[in-house]
Amino acid sequence: MVGKTTNAVERIQVNVRVDGDLIRLLDEKRTELLSKLGSIPSRSELVRMALEDFLTTKK
Repeated sequence: MVGKTTNAVERIQVNVRVDGDLIRLLDEKRTELLSKLGSIPSRSELVRMALEDFLTTKK
């Protein structure tokens, strides 16, 4: 079925390359979020959360 979405949320993969310093900061933030979320989010989850916050915050 070309062109028909089978679920309500369509996901498209986006690949991003980052340097070691940014990965270190991502991993530190993931660990910080353990107490708030009850588990350590994946790097992908954290990037999604950051993008959503960045793109929806009014400045």
